[in-house]
Amino acid sequence: MSGDSVLITGGTGFIASHLARKIVQSGQRVILFDLYPNRESINDIEDKVEVVSGDVADYQSLSETLKKYNVGSVIHTAATLSVAAADELIQAYKVNIEGTFNLLEACRMHGVRRVVFVSSLSVFGPNTPFPFHDKSYREPASFYGASKVAGEVLGTFYSHSHEMDFRCVRLAVVIGPGRRGRGATVSFSKFVEEVALGKPGLIMVPDYTVLPIIHIDDVTELLFALWKAEKVSERILMSGGVPIPIQDFVTEVKKHVPDADISYDVDPVAEEVAGTWTLLTTMLVHQKQETVYREIDSIGWKLKIDSVEKLAAKFVEEVKENKERYSSY
Repeated sequence: MSGDSVLITGGTGFIASHLARKIVQSGQRVILFDLYPNRESINDIEDKVEVVSGDVADYQSLSETLKKYNVGSVIHTAATLSVAAADELIQAYKVNIEGTFNLLEACRMHGVRRVVFVSSLSVFGPNTPFPFHDKSYREPASFYGASKVAGEVLGTFYSHSHEMDFRCVRLAVVIGPGRRGRGATVSFSKFVEEVALGKPGLIMVPDYTVLPIIHIDDVTELLFALWKAEKVSERILMSGGVPIPIQDFVTEVKKHVPDADISYDVDPVAEEVAGTWTLLTTMLVHQKQETVYREIDSIGWKLKIDSVEKLAAKFVEEVKENKERYSSY
């Protein structure tokens, strides 16, 4: 890689902040690029990273940052999440689609060869034929999913036409402490964090919702391995998760927080998005595909937190051990 630092967009967000800790430990210089930097999310590593306030929708800001910090690789996590994207299409377009184009073009102009793009299984929809695989037809049921398709297509174009080392992974639903934002799947994280901190837990999706869940620690290991790999066998990879009904997750969380006060207040937009996820997840289980993508041999990654019991225990334990961090933002 040409430069000596790695830039992470959406840098103080949920996935990025966890990933930044892992990369800092490896000794790499890390630049966190974020429109609204949340320094509380990185308070334990703030002195070890550079934080830049900038907007991926602003090409000039990206370009100047790549040049100033001699960036050699980029991990692109910045995105407007599903519920916010459904409510604010123009803003979601600017961030998720225009922002991705800006980043790829700025990388081309400054000779940044390696770009890791965080995509989602939401690129698929109810009309996608089974079984799913990395080259399956993409027909997303949400604008968020459509924007991820656009990012994949743009990235593969830059790979073919400009020899950019573009790498992408479609993630299952990521949960863990510190998840924020207006996404339909945020409920699977937020209520656990709330009850572990002794607060009432609120769930904004119906109790029958079933999602393919992957813990942030597994995602961190995956993205780190994808970023570090000398080469990849495919430009677009897929990760699996653990299909979990939220009712079962609630039951398991209560084993660790017996006095948890948990209630439902369903948001209509979140319900619609979660309904599509539930349909796709149910189809995956019926096709016996739920464990297929829990390993990516080409980069040496394997899902470790692979059951509802492990997911609940790991989540509650981390929040209780870091109460100050997660209660401060």
